[in-house]
Amino acid sequence: MQIESASSVPPPFNFLLSKGWEAVIQSRNPRSILRIPTPAVILLFALATPLLSAQTTHLDAQKIASGVWFLPGDASKGYCNNIVIEMKDYLIVIDANYPGRARELIHQMHQLSPKPVRFVFDTHAHRDHSYGNILWTEAGATTFAYQGVDDEMDRYEPTRWQTTAVEREDVRALNLTDAPRPQLVFHKSPFILRDSTREVQFYFLGWAHTRGDGFVWLPKERILCTGDAAVNGPRNKLWDANLASWPKVLDKALAFSPLHVLPGHGTAGGPEILIGQRDFLLDLYAAVKQQADAAKTPAQMTVALPAHDQNWTPKDLTQDVAITYTEITQHKPAGDIPHVWK
Repeated sequence: MQIESASSVPPPFNFLLSKGWEAVIQSRNPRSILRIPTPAVILLFALATPLLSAQTTHLDAQKIASGVWFLPGDASKGYCNNIVIEMKDYLIVIDANYPGRARELIHQMHQLSPKPVRFVFDTHAHRDHSYGNILWTEAGATTFAYQGVDDEMDRYEPTRWQTTAVEREDVRALNLTDAPRPQLVFHKSPFILRDSTREVQFYFLGWAHTRGDGFVWLPKERILCTGDAAVNGPRNKLWDANLASWPKVLDKALAFSPLHVLPGHGTAGGPEILIGQRDFLLDLYAAVKQQADAAKTPAQMTVALPAHDQNWTPKDLTQDVAITYTEITQHKPAGDIPHVWK
C-alpha cells in the first residue's frame, strides 16, 4: 500500500480497527511483519505493560517549539535522536529507533501528551532508525517512509538484521528473521500531513547518506529534521552514501532557511549543522581526489582537513578516506559498490 497525499490516509480509529488495517500489516511484507490480529496485539501489549511501566524513567525531552520536542538518543546504547510532533488529535514520531528505545518511548510518551502516536516516520533504513518499526505498529501506529527506504531494505536485508540480532538483545528478542519494513511509502515529495493546528512536510531531496533520506519540515516553526543526512559531530558512516550528491542535498536543505535543525545524532542546533556537515564532505572529497589524481592510494594518503571541519572529523579518517577514494576511482556512488556495513 502506498500513500501519495494526506487525503489518502483514513480517519485514525476506523483505519486502526478495520480489516483494512490488518490487511495492510499482512500484505505490506508478509515475510517480516507479524500476522497478529488486532485484538491479540492489544491483549499482548496490555499484558506487557505492567513490567515495562515499572522500568519507565523520566523522558528527557527538549521543547523546541509548542508541541515539538527533541529527544536525545543514548549513544552508549546506539540509539538515535527522536523528534515528537503534536497534531490536533495525535502525535508523529520521527524515527522508529532500535526496539529497546521504541519500547521505552511507547511507555513514556504520555509524559509529553496524552494523544496517541499515529505515525512513525523512518528517515532512512539504517538499523538505529528503523528496527523498532514492529513495536510501534503493535502499539497502534503506522510506520511510513519515502520509497527509497524500502529499496534500501530490500537491497541489504535480511543480512543486516540477522547480523544485528547476534549483537543486540533487543533485536534478537523479537524473534524475527528479517527487518520489518515501513507499512506505507510515498513516491512524490513532499508528502504532507496537516490539520487545523499544524502542517508537516516530508521530503526526499536526493541520495545523500542513503538512497532514501527523508527530511521533515515544519514551515510555520521553521524546524527541519534531518535524520543522518546531517548529524552534529563525527557520527556518520559513508558506505551507503553518494558522496558527490550529498553536499548538493544539504544545499537544498539549507534553502528552506531553517531556524532549528534537529539531527539524527548529536545535539540540536541551527543551520550551522547543515553547513558543517556539507563542508566536511566537500573538503574530504576534494582532499582525497587531489591525492588520488596524483596516483596515491589510501595507504599513501595524508589527509588533514581544515579547522572548520573539526566537529565532523573522526579521530581516525582511514575508513572515510578509503570509501571516498573508492567512489572517486570507481566512478559511481559508494553505496553502489559492494560492501559490508560496519
